[in-house]
Amino acid sequence: MSADSLLDALDPEQRAVATALTGPVCVLAGAGTGKTRAITHRIAYGVRTGVYRPASVLAVTFTAGAAAEMRVRLRDLGASGV
Repeated sequence: MSADSLLDALDPEQRAVATALTGPVCVLAGAGTGKTRAITHRIAYGVRTGVYRPASVLAVTFTAGAAAEMRVRLRDLGASGV
């Protein structure tokens, strides 16, 4: 999967999050709107384009379950090691 192909399944708002690779990004949206999808795609896109080193990425969630889900999603997107 290429870096650009990671963006194909995202809507325009999610794509804006995924391609904002510098600085912090605040994602405010309701439950089930794709926040985690946008954030995991941002990390995977950054790793694929070489902007992020997997060992230097820190993603924080509120629960251990959410962290495990994020790890699985990142691995499935080809960004293991984050």
